[in-house]
Amino acid sequence: MSPARRIAIALPEALTALVYLWCWIAPVAWHQELVGLLVLVLLIEFVAVQAGPFIGSVVYGAKMGLDRRQRQRMALVLGAVYLLFAGLAAASFDAWFPFLIFVWLFGVKVFTALLGRDPNAMGREAEMTIWILSVTYYFVAVFATMFLPFPMLGITEDGADYGLRGQYEWANFPYKPIAAGFLYFAALALTRLRDRKGHLDLSGSAADGDSR
Repeated sequence: MSPARRIAIALPEALTALVYLWCWIAPVAWHQELVGLLVLVLLIEFVAVQAGPFIGSVVYGAKMGLDRRQRQRMALVLGAVYLLFAGLAAASFDAWFPFLIFVWLFGVKVFTALLGRDPNAMGREAEMTIWILSVTYYFVAVFATMFLPFPMLGITEDGADYGLRGQYEWANFPYKPIAAGFLYFAALALTRLRDRKGHLDLSGSAADGDSR
């Protein structure tokens, strides 16, 4: 896989990681409740990660023996679930921006699946590996920031000052989910950048294939 293609695939998640880093350093430089918004992004991403195998089924469905009608039904069901979750999130925040978050996160996953792999068995296996790594990165980032010391950087106030309401870990220590979001999206971006042959496996080596 060419460097330009790898950069294009990794760019959306790299940009998201940079937003988290910016918020970690200067949480109110753009918006007073940016921290709360990015916490919501991290929660929505958990749902988006779980949708990975379904997105892969829609993208690679023709090679898996699924006809167009079956793939359309899967896409509609997946979209309906996302819209329902987005609606609940929008209602809880009394705002429409959760829909934009869903469009971004869902679009990133479809974009990387379409651009990153050839629709063959090796490509499907590589996307499944990325999905497994995504789940792993998510939990490692969340639990690492919960139990290991991380700097507050610019996030020094109580969670309520950043739009986080209630008494729970992330509201009491709002720098933790921002650090977790940065680690998670940065790890995904780096994984895609190092996927030189488009056949990444869990051992960190590349399977035989075109190295362009």
